[in-house]
Parts: sequence; C-alpha cells; structure tokens
Amino acid sequence: MSDVQNWDPALYTLGQKHRDLLNIVVAHTTKHHLQLTPEQLDTLRVIFLIDARAWADFAVDKTDEELVSWIELFTLCPEQYSGFDRGANSPVIPLVRVLRHRGTYPPQLTKWIKQQSTNRFLPHGSLADRLSKN
Repeated sequence: MSDVQNWDPALYTLGQKHRDLLNIVVAHTTKHHLQLTPEQLDTLRVIFLIDARAWADFAVDKTDEELVSWIELFTLCPEQYSGFDRGANSPVIPLVRVLRHRGTYPPQLTKWIKQQSTNRFLPHGSLADRLSKN
C-alpha cells in the first residue's frame, strides 16, 4: 500500500477561504508586480490547477471588480513565479468568459493581458475549445 494519494483538481471546490485569500493577495498587488508569501504561493499553485467549470461556478456570484482583479492576478502569476503555467487551462479563461457572458468585460483588459502575459491562449482560450463552446 502506498501513502500517496491522488488529487483530482476536477473534484476540488472553491469556497469563501479562497475568495478571501485572492482578495488579500490582490490588495497587496500592483498592476505589474506580485508580492506573495510562500504560503500564498503554495495555495495559489493548488487552486490554479482547478478546472474551468469549477472556476466558472465559483465566479458566478462574485463582483465584476473581484473577477477583473483575479484575472490580473492570474495573468501575472505565471510570469513572475514558477509552477503556474497552465496554457489553455488557465483560470483566466473561465473568469473572462463569466464577464463576457455578463456583458461587463472591460475592453482594455485584453490589451493589458496581452502586454503582461506570454501565454498565447489568454484571454480567450484555445481555438478548439472556443469552437466546441458554440
């Protein structure tokens, strides 16, 4: 028997403690620089793995301002810290989709994301994923 357990990010749910952490991190972040503690980094790396459906469900009742700030945070994380490269599975993508669905996506945010990120899938996701959503 092994003591190693399998962790399935598709089964992980986001809750109030994650919202609180994200908002604390955002409060100590500028538009271009993150200042994360080792504990915050560890927690963010874990929640960065959570699947798009869980992020979309989590974001549904959050404010537009929160979602924009989280999009900015998750855009900067892979650029400034290791262990955050998710490509087309970045949590930025479902958060952007929630704002677009609401009709509240700030048009200048796309330009900012593209200036800050080397992830070619941000903010829209992969072409194959976008075609399957239609």
